[in-house]
Amino acid sequence: MSPQTFSFYSKSLQFLIHILLCCNEAKREFRTTTFLKLEGYRVTNIYKTINATRVQCCGQCLEDNKCASVNVREDSTYPNCDINQMSPVAEAVSIVQSANWNVFYMDNDPWKLVFRVTAGGGTNPYYAWQNGTGTLDSENCMMLYPSSCTKYYRNKLLDTWTTWPIEKVKFALYKNHAQVAYIVFDGTGSDMESWFSKQRVVASSWSDIIESKQMLYFSVQGDSLRGRYFFIHEAYGGCNIDVGWTVTAFGIQVPCTIDMHASYPGLVYAKNGTKALYSSQGYGVADVLAVYVKLQEE
Repeated sequence: MSPQTFSFYSKSLQFLIHILLCCNEAKREFRTTTFLKLEGYRVTNIYKTINATRVQCCGQCLEDNKCASVNVREDSTYPNCDINQMSPVAEAVSIVQSANWNVFYMDNDPWKLVFRVTAGGGTNPYYAWQNGTGTLDSENCMMLYPSSCTKYYRNKLLDTWTTWPIEKVKFALYKNHAQVAYIVFDGTGSDMESWFSKQRVVASSWSDIIESKQMLYFSVQGDSLRGRYFFIHEAYGGCNIDVGWTVTAFGIQVPCTIDMHASYPGLVYAKNGTKALYSSQGYGVADVLAVYVKLQEE
């Protein structure tokens, strides 16, 4: 791992623990693992509960191949250590707010979240992407479902995108804690705008997106005059015949169906695996938009 890569990971470090493991009578080794801390939450995918200190609880997780995170109760109540099978940032996790508990989880996923938008969050998503308006670099804002965080999540990596060895970028939409649409892009040599393009698509839940011949919009900025961002669209012809794949809508004064939401932004997506007529029932509205990067291995 290069010094630069280590710097990226270290920006989010909340808790570094050194555990001494006894493998057998003749062999002892040190293992160093990073745990991220999520305050005020408790994962409920629990399969074992014990009495332990914070360090002991994390140590139990390191020794258990099924463990993805632990809940630690920081007061004097016992039992106070839950061993969980899921991370708090996993797609299908069950998690609740709990003032007396904190979650500690291991940072071992090669895909790193760099941007997250909540439907109805109230901030223009393009401004958030470009300059951080209405965002926080906080673990509480990284979860893939509505949480106590009223801001969007934005990692500072976005400000120095071209200096990182980015291999792939993933754009994903989530509804009811589950991924409902995604695109994986080739991120090599990209910048924070150029990665989101048809020429860079390598995989997608929309089966027709790579072969589609006609694309009026495929960009992060999209149709900014109408407040349509992260916009992948086939053609304009009037509200009733507009066809596309996804749009993050912030066009409060625009009268088309895809732009009309109780609160903004609206995270619109074609929900049946191909492009959809937006005036039909072929589209849905997601809860969360997320962008991940995967760095090249050293």
